[in-house]
Amino acid sequence: MGFGGSVSAMLASLRQNKRERVSRFEKPNTHRSKTNISLKFKKLSEKELVKAKAEIKRKSENHKRKTMLYTLIALIILAVLVYWLFLDSGRPLI
Repeated sequence: MGFGGSVSAMLASLRQNKRERVSRFEKPNTHRSKTNISLKFKKLSEKELVKAKAEIKRKSENHKRKTMLYTLIALIILAVLVYWLFLDSGRPLI
């Protein structure tokens, strides 16, 4: 009988499935007591809140500008390379 390994694995699986299991909901939650920490956030005044929003908006606009600039430079370099490759090959571009 050449199926000894698979049959023994099946029997071991059946034995494991027979055992009594404790549900996750029946176990006492020991990790919950660790996560019961209350978070305390710093309260901002209206003036500080407006200032923080303006700073975030300014940083976002600067990031957007840099991204557009890098994309434009990459597209220009790509266009120049494609144009140069077609000129170098001797075939017409259009």
